[in-house]
Amino acid sequence: MDVEKKVLEMLKPKREEYELIENVYKKIAEKIEEKASSSGIQVEVTLQGSIAHDTWLSGDRDLDIFVLFPLTMTLEELRAKGFNILLEAAKEIGRYELRFAEHPYVRVFLNGVEADLVPAFKVPDPGKIVSAVDRTPFHTEYINKTLTPEDKDQVRLLKKFMKTIGVYGAELKTKGFSGYAVELLVAKYKSFRKILEEASNWEIPIFINTLENVDWEVFKKKLRRKYPDSVIYMPDPVDPLRNVTANVSLKTLSTFILGARCYLNSPSIDFFNAKPQPISIDEVVKHSTNRCLVVLKYTLSDPPPPDVLWGELQRVETNVVNLLNNRDFEIMDSSTWTNEKDVAYIILEASLCSIPEYKLYIGPRVTVRERSESFISKHSQNEYGPWIGKDGRLRSLRKRRTYSIVDALRELASEYNSPPHLKPITPSVSRLHLEIAEEIVEKGGYAWLVEFVLKKPSWMAKCTG
Repeated sequence: MDVEKKVLEMLKPKREEYELIENVYKKIAEKIEEKASSSGIQVEVTLQGSIAHDTWLSGDRDLDIFVLFPLTMTLEELRAKGFNILLEAAKEIGRYELRFAEHPYVRVFLNGVEADLVPAFKVPDPGKIVSAVDRTPFHTEYINKTLTPEDKDQVRLLKKFMKTIGVYGAELKTKGFSGYAVELLVAKYKSFRKILEEASNWEIPIFINTLENVDWEVFKKKLRRKYPDSVIYMPDPVDPLRNVTANVSLKTLSTFILGARCYLNSPSIDFFNAKPQPISIDEVVKHSTNRCLVVLKYTLSDPPPPDVLWGELQRVETNVVNLLNNRDFEIMDSSTWTNEKDVAYIILEASLCSIPEYKLYIGPRVTVRERSESFISKHSQNEYGPWIGKDGRLRSLRKRRTYSIVDALRELASEYNSPPHLKPITPSVSRLHLEIAEEIVEKGGYAWLVEFVLKKPSWMAKCTG
């Protein structure tokens, strides 16, 4: 039995899983319809997402329930009255959480199933959407019309492969491929293998034509104008000027391209098994002994919605890297992680944790009169110099205010800590040590920490055959 057949046996949901999902959906739908009816509002409760498309994986317990409200309501009424109907239903269903995207929705938990209850408008066609979620039912219609049962198994393989190598999910946490993007790739290329063969030869930027009867060269220019920063373009057949892969980052795309090559070079079940490398935390810390690994820790008391939190963390990470590089700390790698509840971390690796106490400034040659005079004036109060080097250029040494990376991060916090939800929090800063490593593991960040420290995901070991 080849690798993909063996994997598919594990990925396809069992009959009892379908029954569980159907029963949970039925209970939730009945409760929502009851609450809507008592409010005098006619709604249509619909199942969307991968379960509605039948492209979900065994073990998944996530329901996307979209409640479609009439267009006679305003957007404000949808967010108030519509959301309140879902909230009242959730209170009687079981445990629930409030969530926020373009507008608020409710996440409920029932019999081990996690269901998102999303208010949306029932619109006649995608050109009349009021909010982004109104487009979703048309995605379901398109996928169920386009994909065969065999195609849907290919979607399962590609999803699991992407999850294992860390490129699945369009949220800011991952900046990868959405479930719908995976389905469109299968609709285009028909098989898991064919997609990997195509991807292994991609050159960035990538354009994938999912449309019919269009002048593709003209349309590519339109997409490029609308999404100038994208690295991969795949138009939505339901809403053609929307790039389904707009959120895919260069790192994520590069990971997928390399992962595709590695799998084709050496097919293995390891590409569908997302277990982190088995290594003790003591060993992880030992790997950092002669390296400069620095951790910024944020203690969160009232975290914003996950996408907001990840976005702000990534902004701080960018700020930190830029500030440190500008101060001659060479940052070789950086990453962020949060459990989205009470803690967030940024980890950096620098070439050195301490740089020379004095900074060398190199000026112009003395033959460039105005610039050389300006340099002398500007650097005359430095500890050493100006002097003339053997190349005829002026030089000067100035003592740095900070030459320890940990001290610099503590002193510069007000400069890099600009996003609104993180600005009031002063991060703790320290070199990576056993206590902070154990804390990261306790909070759920073991796989993240191991991959950052060891620098090689387990699947990459297969890249050399």
